Amino acid sequence: MTLSRPHRAWLAQTLVCVLVSAAAAPALAQTQADLFNDTTVQDIQLTVSSRDWEALKAHPDENTYYAADLRWRGVTVRNVGIRSRGAGSRNGVKPGLRVDMNRYVDQSFLGLRALILDNAYTDPSALREVLAMKTFARAGLPAPREAHARLFVNNEYAGVYVIVEPVDRTFISRVFGAAEGNVENGGYLYEYSWLREYGFEYLGPSLDLYAEMFAPKTRETDAVSRLYQPLEALTRAINETPPDEFERSVGALLDLPAFVKLLAVQRASGEIDGFIGNWGMSNFYLYRFRDGRPAQVLPWDADHSFWGLDDPIDYRLDTNVLTRSVMAVPDLRRLYLETLVSVSTLVAGGAGADGRGWLEQEADRLAAAIAPFVAADPVTPFTFEEFDGNVRGLRGLLRTRPPYVACAAQAILDPETPRSCPLPAPVDIPAPMLTR
Repeated sequence: MTLSRPHRAWLAQTLVCVLVSAAAAPALAQTQADLFNDTTVQDIQLTVSSRDWEALKAHPDENTYYAADLRWRGVTVRNVGIRSRGAGSRNGVKPGLRVDMNRYVDQSFLGLRALILDNAYTDPSALREVLAMKTFARAGLPAPREAHARLFVNNEYAGVYVIVEPVDRTFISRVFGAAEGNVENGGYLYEYSWLREYGFEYLGPSLDLYAEMFAPKTRETDAVSRLYQPLEALTRAINETPPDEFERSVGALLDLPAFVKLLAVQRASGEIDGFIGNWGMSNFYLYRFRDGRPAQVLPWDADHSFWGLDDPIDYRLDTNVLTRSVMAVPDLRRLYLETLVSVSTLVAGGAGADGRGWLEQEADRLAAAIAPFVAADPVTPFTFEEFDGNVRGLRGLLRTRPPYVACAAQAILDPETPRSCPLPAPVDIPAPMLTR
């Protein structure tokens, strides 16, 4: 059809109006939920002086900050601070990064004061951290939000990373309420620092011994006594309270039901470097509420979940004073066993005709999304074949460990019903790259 000149003029004017309106319209507001939306692989761009980037990589064990600009989906935050981070994963080839939005300027990014860019340097699958935190959240426990990302530094692809929500005052406000995250009057958050194998033994009255392992992340300038006297008292109570008083006395200081559930999630998922890891306590935060409610243990850095395929359900529970005492309380031990069953059912639930449960389906979905970017990662320590083989091994673990865990727990809960709970057969999971 041929348009007349008046019609062509009308159409051109209409298109101009549409384009002008579109240009004038503000971009859709991005949110934290968009950033942690794991149905897509996010793109994070950092612009930093090439000299500073090389210095950061040359000295990965230092916590020196460097100025940078961060960009994500058209949102730019200038003059953020970036530094190397991590423990066994620290390296100068593919550095893990902490991004502080307000290091140099009082600002935030989508309401976040910081971000962690985890380099997935110890996990060939790059999935365990994300899957573990999904499991904690699905089990109703507070946990950081996470999503995969491609990181670009100065417009060059720097590899697959995991965006991790820091456990900080902003996180506390989100999960426990704004009053708890208040700068002046909020609660007390501590990050446990692994120095040696330790299982909550009483260290004596010197507060310095607790200060070296529990770093304050809120209320940092409070008096040492306000920060650490409650931790000394908690540790003393854990070690000295008689069994028949333990649930009441220690339970007034620590949320024992929430702690038991955290233990059960870690044991059901075969965590080897968590609260009862192979090297003693590791990778957790402790939060003391401002209103005096019992403190809560929070999970962190779970990239060594889903390693212990055939670890028994009571594995290493006797190596920690707190877990040993908790398991001596019948009601708490029963809660532990019931949570093992419910978490295992949750992980394996929703299975279709192919037998894949919820978490196995999530693993397959995420693996498919990141696979091409893993293959193109210029600095990953793993080959693509190792990634692919590790994903297969992870899939085997997610298929076989939950039924074993649920069966073993049910056998104790219901001893009258005979059950056979053989340990899962070995699957092809390469050894973790963990250093202590």
